[in-house]
Amino acid sequence: MDRKTRLQDIAGRLGISVSTVHRAMAKPEMVSDSLREKIREVAEELGYEVNLVASSLSSKKTFRFVVLCADNIFYKQAVAGARAAEKELQVYGVTVDFLYCRGSVYADQIAQLENICSEMTYEGVVLAPVHLQLVNPAVNRLVEKGLPVVTIINDIPDSARSFYVGQNPKAAGETAAYLYDAALPGGSTVAVMGSYIDHGLGERVESFKKYLAGTDKRVVNDIFHYHETVESAYEMCSQILTIIDPAAIFCHSMYGTIGCARAIKDLNKRGKTFMIGFDLNEEIKSFLDDGTLFATLYHAPFLQAGMAVKKLFSLVKGSLNGCADCHYVETNVVFKTNAAAFMLAEY
Repeated sequence: MDRKTRLQDIAGRLGISVSTVHRAMAKPEMVSDSLREKIREVAEELGYEVNLVASSLSSKKTFRFVVLCADNIFYKQAVAGARAAEKELQVYGVTVDFLYCRGSVYADQIAQLENICSEMTYEGVVLAPVHLQLVNPAVNRLVEKGLPVVTIINDIPDSARSFYVGQNPKAAGETAAYLYDAALPGGSTVAVMGSYIDHGLGERVESFKKYLAGTDKRVVNDIFHYHETVESAYEMCSQILTIIDPAAIFCHSMYGTIGCARAIKDLNKRGKTFMIGFDLNEEIKSFLDDGTLFATLYHAPFLQAGMAVKKLFSLVKGSLNGCADCHYVETNVVFKTNAAAFMLAEY
């Protein structure tokens, strides 16, 4: 079996040190153009497996990307993940800017996308869409002008977006329903809550209900809608607990999880009303610690955004031709016992 070409082989052919070859690949600006070109030619001749590092040998081009998301607590980890990827890729000339819209104000995000399209100062966009239909025309115009768009958190598959990294909402809803079915006694009632604004989480609700319909659990009153704020979720959940008092509450988002958990705790329903949440931060971890939440489902926004920036770099370098156009991250089930590990930045 043929041995893979190593940096030592390239160095030996040129009569230079391995450290010089490594430096040329890791920090191309530190070697001369002529030497960089010789290393590239020998690497190709020897069949060296060119990766993103080696492909940067032939150019000192810079890559300016932008991340668009809402200015709320949910995206804090996603922003951290994108910044970590920027730091990792900065040796290849990658810089990342950040633009924030107000909460779920889709008009803000559409205006940002339109400005990017008119100014054309970026080589690519990472987008956490705040509306799953209304941003599509602006995304399509960007892609038509040659700018790749990688979506995170929630997908917009009906657009021309280039790639998606994020949760699979159908799988997330089914996973939640499986856990509710396994944990609750037969005949238990479940109240399902969903926000008026669909951030791509509506499919979580529908897949949850569909799975549960095949069990001996009973969903009461279809869906209880609330506005996507902690306060609105708290008020709706408080009314449900007071008037209906179901065995369990299901809600599909971080804000919904926090609002419902606060209501369960304030109404002394901890240990009586079963709930599995979504997402993870310090407050949700505290609800796991004190037993208000049985578990929470987590899709690692840090990893989503970091992977999206790297995918964007691969797209502009032409390294993803023929690949699938999405990557679903794992649905992690987080309990009190493993929550601390998932709170680490790399998740």
